[in-house]
Amino acid sequence: MKTKVTLIIVTICLIFNSSGVAAPKKKAETLHGVVESVDGNKITVNYRRKSRSFTLNGQAKVNCVGFLKAKKEIKPGFVIRAGIDSKGRCNELWVTLPIPSEHLKPSAKMLKMTPAELHRMADSNGDGELSYVEYATAIYRSPKHGPVGFNKSDKNKSGTLNLKEFETKLETIKWYRISRKTPAEWHAEFDANSDGALNKQEFVAFLGSSAHIDTFPKRADKDKSGGISPVELAGFIDTILK
Repeated sequence: MKTKVTLIIVTICLIFNSSGVAAPKKKAETLHGVVESVDGNKITVNYRRKSRSFTLNGQAKVNCVGFLKAKKEIKPGFVIRAGIDSKGRCNELWVTLPIPSEHLKPSAKMLKMTPAELHRMADSNGDGELSYVEYATAIYRSPKHGPVGFNKSDKNKSGTLNLKEFETKLETIKWYRISRKTPAEWHAEFDANSDGALNKQEFVAFLGSSAHIDTFPKRADKDKSGGISPVELAGFIDTILK
């Protein structure tokens, strides 16, 4: 009996091998979070509360964002975004100085402030420019999207955002853009067919992005009617601003 069972197991293994069935390959991904350790080209990062390691390719492009006079290096406590291929190698890395880890929400006062007032508030050292750390501490904090967006907005490549660059960047930040009008005004503007409810397409147009296209509409549509009423839109906006 034991011999028969062994033969069956061997036969099954041979069938799987001959059919070309193999373990699924690892996919390329983007890791982001706080650096835990650096050992030569091996970097370990805390990604979604788990330690993940990867190897920095010798030809990798390393983008140091907002370092200004600080030494450009990668150290524990720094924040990174790394594009990892299927073999665990990083070909492009974004690294910033340490920033707060808590989730950032705008205060009620910030929702009413002008770009100039927000710029002045965030400019903690009073030099008239926003470093990445100042920006990430007071305005927008995202290890995944923050460094890339900040770098693109730094048009003169000074390593900081002046008021003009900051004003342009603000328009892409969801909490700032949404706070410029009331929920009723937003609903009226994007209810293209004037039926009193935003359908999925209208709601995505309001958001200005198709990211989380299957999540946000469901979250906003509390009564599961398939349309988002002015009251439901107001409730959804509250989750972003408060």
